[in-house]
Amino acid sequence: MRAGPKTEPTPNRVTDAHESALVAHQADQRVAARVVASRSTGVEDCAELLGMLGLAKAVGLPVVDPPPRR
Repeated sequence: MRAGPKTEPTPNRVTDAHESALVAHQADQRVAARVVASRSTGVEDCAELLGMLGLAKAVGLPVVDPPPRR
């Protein structure tokens, strides 16, 4: 058996675009969290607002799942 020519893997444009979008989304979330923090009236207010807006995870706060609905 003869080995065929070695080929380099081609970059996947879809994967690259997805990764770029994720990085941009994370940056946007950090900016939004910073705005919320600057406008909040205190630590509890800030944490509550970040949680309501879904930004708590972006800044490293613990995220509590809501109780299941019956």
